[in-house]
Amino acid sequence: MIRFFIICLLSLSLLACAAGNIPPGEISELQQGKRYFDEGYYKRAMHELLPIACDGNPDAQYAVGYMYYYGLGVAQDTDVGHFWIQRAANRRYVPAIRALQMIEVNKERENRQLEYKPKPWSKTEKNKTR
Repeated sequence: MIRFFIICLLSLSLLACAAGNIPPGEISELQQGKRYFDEGYYKRAMHELLPIACDGNPDAQYAVGYMYYYGLGVAQDTDVGHFWIQRAANRRYVPAIRALQMIEVNKERENRQLEYKPKPWSKTEKNKTR
């Protein structure tokens, strides 16, 4: 009975390893990229993560998008950042979906603030300075 249990466990372990979508080499590159990011070496992180993101890994896509969106290790480009975050969200990567929701909320706030900002030459501003 114990032998049967051990065989089942080993079979399930092998099946889980074989069913993974990420090749072993990519896992180590992803881990290295994450480590560089966590340590603040953003250029190195981008160097490791961008090829993995191009291969379709949503974790790497989100990280690349985040770095572009906030200008970490690259010139800030919110459009490119949004593109990569959207790609990760399309693969149902939850942090990317949440990030897109936050981006949309912030855009709506900014738009409302711009709508209600009085111009420097408006009558309400002139009256305040007197």
